[in-house]
Amino acid sequence: MTATARHHPAGLTVPTRRSGLSLVLSLLGTLGAVLVSMLAVLAVVVAVATHLSARGQYTAFGHPVLIVLSGSMTPVIRTGDLIVDDAVTPAQARQLRVGQVVSFRAAPGSPVIITHRIVARRMVHGLVEYQTKGDANNAPDVGLRPAYDVVGVFAMSIRAGGYVLNALHRPIVPGLLVASAVLWFLAGPLYRLARDMDKRQSPHDHPGGT
Repeated sequence: MTATARHHPAGLTVPTRRSGLSLVLSLLGTLGAVLVSMLAVLAVVVAVATHLSARGQYTAFGHPVLIVLSGSMTPVIRTGDLIVDDAVTPAQARQLRVGQVVSFRAAPGSPVIITHRIVARRMVHGLVEYQTKGDANNAPDVGLRPAYDVVGVFAMSIRAGGYVLNALHRPIVPGLLVASAVLWFLAGPLYRLARDMDKRQSPHDHPGGT
C-alpha cells in the first residue's frame, strides 16, 4: 500500500494516510485496551461481590463460594479451585441424596468447611444425617454429618479460581489492575502526541542546524 504525501514549506514530507501496518497496530492496541479494561472491571466486581457472611464464609450473589485447600475430591475438584455452591434451606438440607457433593461444617459452629460426596443417608433419633467421603480418599469420613451442618450443594468449580480470589482480596491487586487499564488507554495518545511533536520539529529550529 502506498501513501500519498504533501510537501510543507520547510521541505518536510508528511504522509497523509496511515500505512496498513499502522492501522492494524492501532486496532490491536484498541482491542487490547478494551480487553484489559474489561478484565480490570470484572476483577473489581468479583472482589466487591465476594464477601464474608455473618457465618464466616465467602458468598457471591447469594451463593456460598469456597477455596479448596486439599485434594480429597480430585479429580472433580482440585487444590486451589474455587467452589460455587447452591445455598440450601434447612428443609432442603434434609432432602439431599446419595451421590450429591455437599459442603458442610467440620463440627457444629466451626468455621472450617469440608466439601465431600454423600455416600449414605441415615435417620438418627429422628434427625437426618449423612455419611460423606472424599472421592480421592480410601475410606469415608469419621462420623455422620447432621443435615443442619450442610451449608451448600456443589454447583460448579472454577479451576485455580481460589488463588485468583485470594489475590483479589488483597487491596493492591484490584488497584494495580485498574491502574494498568488507565495506563494502557493513555499510552496510545501519549505516544501519538510525542510523535507529532517530534515531526513538527525541524533542523532549522535548532541554532546549530544546517
